[in-house]
Amino acid sequence: MATKHRTPRAQAVEVLDPAPQRQPVVRNHPIKLGTPDEMRLEMARVYREARSGTLDTQEASRLVYILGELRKAYETQVIDQRLKALENRP
Repeated sequence: MATKHRTPRAQAVEVLDPAPQRQPVVRNHPIKLGTPDEMRLEMARVYREARSGTLDTQEASRLVYILGELRKAYETQVIDQRLKALENRP
């Protein structure tokens, strides 16, 4: 008589989220990003929140990257304005 081979059945396993969702920080005031110094202060705030565990480090990295890009855009605009002013000098 031939023996039947059983295929093992998969068991249900609970998969835990390695990075549990944190509650978003609620702000009662707008974030000021009008100057490079304000952008720097916001980067420092994001850093402190990541260090304290209030903000996920991946999210902090994304935010700091975006803030850095905003700073570069601001600096490019200022340089462009100054260059145009120099070109228009008599």
